[in-house]
Amino acid sequence: MSYKIGIIGAARRHQGTGPFIARIFAGLGHEISGVVGTSEKSTRQAVSSLSSHYGIDTQGYTHCQALLDQHDIDVLVIASPPDSHLNYLKFAADNNLHIFCEKPFWWPANKLELVPYLHSLQTIITKSTTNQRYIHLNTQWPYTLKDFSQLYPKAIINNEIKQFAMHLCPQSTGVSMLIDGASHGLSMLYQLVGAGTLNQIEVTHESDGVVIDFDYHHHQGVTKSTLGFQQSSETPKPASYQINGCVVHRTVSLPEYEIQLQSDHHTISIQDPLDASIRDFLASIDAGLESDECALILGAHHLHQLIENYK
Repeated sequence: MSYKIGIIGAARRHQGTGPFIARIFAGLGHEISGVVGTSEKSTRQAVSSLSSHYGIDTQGYTHCQALLDQHDIDVLVIASPPDSHLNYLKFAADNNLHIFCEKPFWWPANKLELVPYLHSLQTIITKSTTNQRYIHLNTQWPYTLKDFSQLYPKAIINNEIKQFAMHLCPQSTGVSMLIDGASHGLSMLYQLVGAGTLNQIEVTHESDGVVIDFDYHHHQGVTKSTLGFQQSSETPKPASYQINGCVVHRTVSLPEYEIQLQSDHHTISIQDPLDASIRDFLASIDAGLESDECALILGAHHLHQLIENYK
């Protein structure tokens, strides 16, 4: 089935994924009906860039309602900065749209109170579920786990995950590193062992980043976990993760942007995790699945815990 897509944040700024999301949706045969930006200038630039780089012809708007007035869209992609997400999430839920949202689900620019935060997210999820609309948070790394298993077929025995670590190099600094990157590690833990709680959180500040150690308690036991965030001038940014002592590094070959996973002895090419994430989102809509409410709410709660411990 083909869908009409609206995109919030289609301009390429810092580490934004909006243009790449548009390219993949369009490549899969879906119409990019319109993009919404913060100003007429930025919106014109986004429209021009999508046309020149990817051959996508679309319209630009500075308000969501203007987009909806002109196009009968099915999906709203939210790829704008995290502090803008909440209003767009509410708009999508109020207008019966499927939601593809960049991580994190939402994070405000000022202090966040946990209870109202979770209540807002719960209201959005409930409304979307009632209207049979699907919400997908774009945490891409779990889609590489099948490739990890190919490199380390004996790393996970009897589904036991005793240890997990992830190291990323976001472009941001300070607490923004967690806002930008912690959802990746949390989504990996959820995919590996399911719902759990964070305990014994310890934060170590370093000159070029931060390391967070914690115990992830779940129904199978405890997973000793580490999330590390470090500044790096390399492009593409280094990234790696470790399960039960087995490490893989993500490498990217330019200019073709071929993505590989590399172990100590082997390197394999893998599907672009963003492509896999979008395909999974579309398949979930086609199948009429409900959003994973537990993953969405738990991920938001755990992100709040980590950031509170960072300060």
